Amino acid sequence: MHIIKNLEVVTVILLLVMSEPITILSSSIIQNIISTIYYLFLIIIILGQRKKYFYVATRDIYLLILVGLAVGSCFWSANLSSTVYKSRFLLRTSLLAVYLAMQYTVGEQMRLLSWATGIRVILSWITCSLLPSYCIGADSSGNVLWTGIAGHKQIFGRQMAFTASLFLISFFAKVNNKFINVLFLILSLSLLLISRSKTGLVVFVFALFLLSLKKFFQQKDQKYKPFIFFILLVIFSIVTTYVAINFEFIVVDLLGKDVELNGRLPLWNAAITKGLEQPWLGYGYRGFWNSDVSDYVYDNSWSTNKDEETRMKGAFHAHNGLIDLFLELGLIGVGTFMINSFFLIIRIINLLPYFQATEHFWMFIFMGIFFISNISEAHIILSGESMLWIVYVSTALSSALQERKMKSELYFKASPESLNSKW
Repeated sequence: MHIIKNLEVVTVILLLVMSEPITILSSSIIQNIISTIYYLFLIIIILGQRKKYFYVATRDIYLLILVGLAVGSCFWSANLSSTVYKSRFLLRTSLLAVYLAMQYTVGEQMRLLSWATGIRVILSWITCSLLPSYCIGADSSGNVLWTGIAGHKQIFGRQMAFTASLFLISFFAKVNNKFINVLFLILSLSLLLISRSKTGLVVFVFALFLLSLKKFFQQKDQKYKPFIFFILLVIFSIVTTYVAINFEFIVVDLLGKDVELNGRLPLWNAAITKGLEQPWLGYGYRGFWNSDVSDYVYDNSWSTNKDEETRMKGAFHAHNGLIDLFLELGLIGVGTFMINSFFLIIRIINLLPYFQATEHFWMFIFMGIFFISNISEAHIILSGESMLWIVYVSTALSSALQERKMKSELYFKASPESLNSKW
């Protein structure tokens, strides 16, 4: 049994490591092997613990509706084959997240994530040192930047910011050895700086900002805290994102940098305009950017120079998670996600003063990271190729289970005779 348990843990870590693309391991043979491991593992888990698994999977109804909406969008998708193909990746990452919430505590999930992200940090350092052509490039100004195993500086920066935040919180939560936490915090922060990803820096700074609010949110009086958090989130997101994207523009006194967020405003405008032509259900999960309906956006923004191969693969995006969600699942999809996120954040805030554990505060910080990352990146919400989506789902379900536990304990503390009368 001990060997089987260790094999199970190793498999989970491997799947988490491979949850986001690795440039040096992108061959179809390796991907097929990973897919086989994925499906075999999930089949064994689901069949072996189907009642418990189904119970956990249905603890967040809005999340269930959101994933169901994405899968069901094959009925109206602008690119049916893409929706069907990408939906299976979404389902398998979501199913893995259900398993994490079912099998592990929040602290244990943090430990698994530390292993997975730590391995990605080591792989990035090794790859950049031994195979620089794969992961070292230069920006338009000639500055050297690292893209690591992610293949893109913004994605890599976001990954390293997430990793640094995880090891920082793990240090305070006493998850893993303190030396390990400090070492990988330094390694991931170094990679973040070398990547020159302003978005990644914003994500990490925002995590620090939320960490400073720990004592505030762990106080007993929770009446206005959800609303205060949302106000702070909106203000901080707008200000820091604008400053980060236009840092050079501000430093040189409004010279040499456009005021359209590096071309994002025209792109967002064109994307929203096209989305309003099919506002309620959108163009289907992953059915927009590799279909003809996206031509309007390509031709009316800086993305017009994208080659035909990029268009066919649907590799481009709106550089904003909510706008891409609007294009794919319309206002219904965006509304469902926002309702789910709203109740999730309130649930986490309500848990903090009761459990008083730093690892529970990690869930709160993660939500901030998730939202900030979606400001300039896309395909994170409902993603089959993002560790953040796995953590989002496991956080939603873990917090729902913890809330049920909290309510049960409070009930029996308030009326202990009810337990005796039951028997």
